[in-house]
Amino acid sequence: MINKKLKHLFKINLKEDDSKIKQIRDIFLTGLFVLVPIAITFWVIFTVLAFVNNLILPYIRYIIPIPNIPGLGIIITLLLVFFVGLFAQNYFGKKALEIWDMLVQRIPLVRSIYYATKQTMETLFTKRQQFSKTVLVEFPRKDVYSIGFIANEVKICEEEYFVVYVPTAPNPTSGYTLFVKKEEVINTDLTVEEATRIILSGGLVIKKKIKFVQKDEGEIRALNDKGEQYSQEEKQQS
Repeated sequence: MINKKLKHLFKINLKEDDSKIKQIRDIFLTGLFVLVPIAITFWVIFTVLAFVNNLILPYIRYIIPIPNIPGLGIIITLLLVFFVGLFAQNYFGKKALEIWDMLVQRIPLVRSIYYATKQTMETLFTKRQQFSKTVLVEFPRKDVYSIGFIANEVKICEEEYFVVYVPTAPNPTSGYTLFVKKEEVINTDLTVEEATRIILSGGLVIKKKIKFVQKDEGEIRALNDKGEQYSQEEKQQS
């Protein structure tokens, strides 16, 4: 009898210890989930600020002795960008840029890097409709689908193609540029923000249900899993 009571008490103590350990683990994971995004955010901000601060200041110090004041490099960089933009908008600045483009165009390697960077900047900051549509494409093989963003449209041998950028997870700044026939692109109800969250989280943060959509005479219609338009009952359930 005594042995049974001791075993019973021992089991109760073990259960209590397990529940305490689980509670401590849950508290620790909660703290981790709160602190890691904050730490990464501050790390990225400080890294960018440090990069901007040291972008021009070290070269100016070769000419003018400047004291080591925190944030001075950022102020100088912002002022330089502002005055360069001001100069580029007037007549003489535009002429100077035309001459610079003519000179760069004659240097093979420099020309490729310069124009690729220039086109990327123009795409990011002047064309607001870029990457505004999220699609699925069969990549890297058949029956396997990847999230993609439509970047452009192009004709190849009289056939219409979408230029689709397929980002890699968890770093969306690297990826693949694909030429996909328009009829082979699958439109979805995913927004760019939702798709970005899926990529950054490696699929951990995702909608429970993704709908296919079809553009028909200017109207976007939701499709069910069979590729048919949703019935009234299916719409209410979704």
